[in-house]
Amino acid sequence: MSYNPSVAALPPLRGVIFDLGGTLIYPTTTDEHGIRSLAAWLRAQGWPADVEDAIRQARRWVLAMTAQTGRQHTMAEGIRQALARCGRPAPDDGFVHEAEQVFFGPELAGYRPFPHAHELLRRLQAAGLRTGCISNATSHWLVERIVDQMGFRPYLDPVVSSAAFGRTKPDPHIFRSVLDRWGIPPQEAAMVGDTLAADIAGGAAAGMRTLYVTMQPHPGNARSADVRADAEAATLEEAERILLEWAGRG
Repeated sequence: MSYNPSVAALPPLRGVIFDLGGTLIYPTTTDEHGIRSLAAWLRAQGWPADVEDAIRQARRWVLAMTAQTGRQHTMAEGIRQALARCGRPAPDDGFVHEAEQVFFGPELAGYRPFPHAHELLRRLQAAGLRTGCISNATSHWLVERIVDQMGFRPYLDPVVSSAAFGRTKPDPHIFRSVLDRWGIPPQEAAMVGDTLAADIAGGAAAGMRTLYVTMQPHPGNARSADVRADAEAATLEEAERILLEWAGRG
């Protein structure tokens, strides 16, 4: 199952960092659901009809600027930008936070865990491995709520988002922030994810072994076809077998 036979020479695995979306969970909604939800909420409070277009443009700006710079631009920034386009006074932090929750409400409600996600986390914990997550996301609030709603909180520590950290995967520093907290060297940790550029190349650059999960391959992976993980799994059951083997508990 491994692409890289040298993994067998590494010390036993002690910690596993998971990506979240596309790895442990999958979406059943799109950004459009959030845009329409927020626009309807704002129009009900007297904002102009063209606020929906302003939100859509701001969402594109957030994603484009993050991709260009590696700094995580947040949806809260996008909401402020969208509302400024409508010529109204700048909203306070409380209003922006409430708007952020309205925008991400449909996305939060639409997430589902992949089959075997809870069993995988339970069995890794029972085997004595540390488990945490790093998610590239435009809202730290959303990531925290997903972890709670999915029932992952007992297993994932720490829960890191690029929105809170300020930089996105594949920046090696975001991986090392978790490893330093655990006190585990990179060669004793694995990164599990569905994106080749962010999760697999990023984890490898941080010195970790990598496991690519392919239940719902990321559309951006076509641009990173030359990236190779140490192992690949088509299901989370297969991912469990690989991780426990790396931990010496296969």
